[in-house]
Amino acid sequence: MCDVTEFRTRRLWLRPFTPGDVPAYQAIRAQPGVTRYLPSHSDDPALAARRAADAVAAFMACWERDGYGPWAVEHRGRLAGHLGLRYLPEMGETEVLFLLDPGLQRQGLATEGTRAALHWGFRRLRLEQIVAYALPENGPSLAVLARAGMDRRPGLHEAFGLKVVRLLAQRTEWGQRNA
Repeated sequence: MCDVTEFRTRRLWLRPFTPGDVPAYQAIRAQPGVTRYLPSHSDDPALAARRAADAVAAFMACWERDGYGPWAVEHRGRLAGHLGLRYLPEMGETEVLFLLDPGLQRQGLATEGTRAALHWGFRRLRLEQIVAYALPENGPSLAVLARAGMDRRPGLHEAFGLKVVRLLAQRTEWGQRNA
């Protein structure tokens, strides 16, 4: 468990989701292409809205169950997406994940937030390693994860019913490179 649940980076406020975030989060996920690389992607607007609400509930449940989870990301006073750490009980590991509003992409925000989440996971939670998964065709996310200091593992791996790229950051090595 961690006693710090929110913090700020240079440009972001990372805080746990609340039920009041659902409409803004649904609007972000409803934009074309935003969820195309997620297992929960749907082109059906009603189903996509339900899945966004379910994601907020699941992120909130992570905080209750594990003491950490994905944060709501705010940038300049408005919800910008999600970013943070999530324990995967079926795999016995913690992953870093993110999704940002397309209007805020390509500004280094995902890299800034991912580096902060890794730092928080290693320093506050004392995790030994943190993983990330991305579809091989999701070049932008793979680039963010590499810039954040994660190492790509060879080959493809099975996760979430998909063939994905697995990336890894280990506390000792990451800390030495990112001191």
